[in-house]
Amino acid sequence: MSAALVRIVDAWFTRAGGLVTAGKSPRPVFSEAVSFTLHAKTRLAVVGGSAKTDLLGVLANQFVGHPVAARTFPASLRDAGFRTELLRFVNNGSWGHGAHDTSGGFTHLSSRYEFFKDLEVDEVVEEFIADQSYNSNTGFDRDRVHRLVQMLHLAGLQGRFITTLSNGQFRRARIAKELYKEPSVLCIDDPFLGLDPVATATVDDVLRTTASDPRLKTTLVLGLRVQDDIPEWIDDVVLVDEHGIQAQGKKADLLEDLARVKHEFHARHVRLQKQVQEKLAAAGATLRSRTHGGSSPGSTIVEMNNVNIRYKGVSTIKDLNWTVREGEKWHIRGRNGSGKTTLLSLITLDHPQSWNRSIKVFGVERAPGKVNYFDTNKYIGFTSPELHALYPKNHTVFETISTGYVVGSYIPPRENMTAQQAEKIDSFLEMLDLAYLRDVKFSAIPVSKQKLVLLLRAIINDPKILILDEALSAMTDEDVIKGKALVDQLNTTCLVIGHVDEEVPKCDKYIVVNGARHGVYEIGDV
Repeated sequence: MSAALVRIVDAWFTRAGGLVTAGKSPRPVFSEAVSFTLHAKTRLAVVGGSAKTDLLGVLANQFVGHPVAARTFPASLRDAGFRTELLRFVNNGSWGHGAHDTSGGFTHLSSRYEFFKDLEVDEVVEEFIADQSYNSNTGFDRDRVHRLVQMLHLAGLQGRFITTLSNGQFRRARIAKELYKEPSVLCIDDPFLGLDPVATATVDDVLRTTASDPRLKTTLVLGLRVQDDIPEWIDDVVLVDEHGIQAQGKKADLLEDLARVKHEFHARHVRLQKQVQEKLAAAGATLRSRTHGGSSPGSTIVEMNNVNIRYKGVSTIKDLNWTVREGEKWHIRGRNGSGKTTLLSLITLDHPQSWNRSIKVFGVERAPGKVNYFDTNKYIGFTSPELHALYPKNHTVFETISTGYVVGSYIPPRENMTAQQAEKIDSFLEMLDLAYLRDVKFSAIPVSKQKLVLLLRAIINDPKILILDEALSAMTDEDVIKGKALVDQLNTTCLVIGHVDEEVPKCDKYIVVNGARHGVYEIGDV
């Protein structure tokens, strides 16, 4: 048997700050003691709900172990460079120099489209992968960076600034960055999150190669949801829930257990979906009346006539003719980097080429001097991974939602908010069973709840257009159901990006933009 990298024997774990202080009891990670040994080059998947992320954190030396000696890293005694890493995609902001996981980086929603960059803040893909700081005089292995770029289909992007990458491209760049560091143990939570089918196959192949090549020292551990398909190259599986490890062993020996938990998941999903839909249906009439949009049914909301967007002479969108009418719900489809987010940025005026006579929104030409950012976005609700990364974490949940009443600002209106507006926020919180989080800091609630709160922020001001750019990704099944059911009840125009069908609300129209650079589109009814 290969060498042990992580050994856990009857260990209890508490979260950061979970020690008994100020009269507070420890916050246990699991309700039962955990025992597990990770061996070098084990091809392992940890399967479960949010508990899978906790177990990955335990393997990556997070959380406080009790007793301390119950978790050891035997390989560290032989390897001075032994390191464990945990890669998560819940906060996928395009980071710059000095950025960290809570700030999301020195960026803003328009930064990916800006021509001028600040090299003390922004960094190119090659430097990002090699973890090179601005004006660094230390070298890096360009050949290894080149191999990773080729393997992860990032060729041609090495000189691009990371803030210009699509969500899927940036996820692949983050995987390349972790693999470049060659840690002893690399835990990746939801490795295929937000990837189109082609990119998913690419990442799967890279991870399989890394896990199987004996010349590479990194041992990979994947965190997968119960409903996910387990890659065929995975040999070992750990099933985990809030109590701890429920089963572990060879995948072939756990097929019945895997089938059972998947069946239980789907049964629970159906029950929860029915409960949520029934609850929201009772409030449906109110929701639909609030979001009528103020336009005649079927009237044109967005009109693009022969729209062309170029960057340094290269077409991103070519000869686009597209019309969106009142009440329609569109699924914007396409591979990572195909131009989906760029298309939506033309509507929100986040793209510098939005001021274009070929574009009409609410019947008004986007000619310079005719429209401005603030007047336009009064009627648009929006949420995305970039917004999640940027949004200030020091507001309460109530304050966070209240900023949806303010255009172009993250400052809560406070005294400028009416009693009716405050009551409306409370009614939505009650509707989605979030009232208990009303006065809790945004940073203190789970990521899934954060994204649900940002969805409420997007709809609170009764937008005529609701834009959801991967808005329901990285969320628990329960919160996805709530988010979809809520959007399905709204009587407003919706534009949705999502690669996973279960994370996409009901849509009646679609546009495929894979050929946008060449002026080729597919438009139809769902």
